[in-house]
Amino acid sequence: MSTNASVHEVISNLESRLQKGSQDSVATAVRLLKLMTSVVESWEKEHFVEDTASLTDYELLAKFAVRGAADGSLNSREQRKISRRVAARVRFIGKLKELGGLYKAKSAGEILGVSRQTVNNHIAAGKLIAIKEGNDYLIPGFQFDDKGKIPHLEEILKILKDASQEAKCTFFLNPLKMMDGSEPLPYEVLKRGATEEELSIIKRDAKLFLTNVAS
Repeated sequence: MSTNASVHEVISNLESRLQKGSQDSVATAVRLLKLMTSVVESWEKEHFVEDTASLTDYELLAKFAVRGAADGSLNSREQRKISRRVAARVRFIGKLKELGGLYKAKSAGEILGVSRQTVNNHIAAGKLIAIKEGNDYLIPGFQFDDKGKIPHLEEILKILKDASQEAKCTFFLNPLKMMDGSEPLPYEVLKRGATEEELSIIKRDAKLFLTNVAS
């Protein structure tokens, strides 16, 4: 499909969606289109567009958020800070989608073989990591294997109970140095079946991690 055909298809789909949407959604879409146009125009002037071809959708969205803060009406220091936080959030969510995906409570319940309410109870009890996104919870899939929750997940989460949901994800998704010199991700070790020594190291580092986060 040619570039022009792709553009026309996007515009046609957008027009169809806007016709079905509320006035607020239409106004929001128009504002976003204006902002995107402004950012892309600035990219073209700096020959930055060519550098975006190899980016994933999440990386592109993150760069758009950062750059958008420097253009047009988004030029105050506070707005730039907000935009950088948005970009960080986009990268964070993108990483979670790459490492096991993200599930809503109903889908997580199907994986665990329990009801949606039970999943919500697990979230409230700190037995599952769940990222608040609007009115929904997004549950990172790295916590699951083909039998349900990965082994010892709840034990580690109990140690990390005072950390934020994002910080808990950070712990599970960052390399951990083992006695043999390897540096696997904690969730990978748990998923394949941790030895007593590996589990002891993970618990120890969870306690240290919590101390560092608190300080």
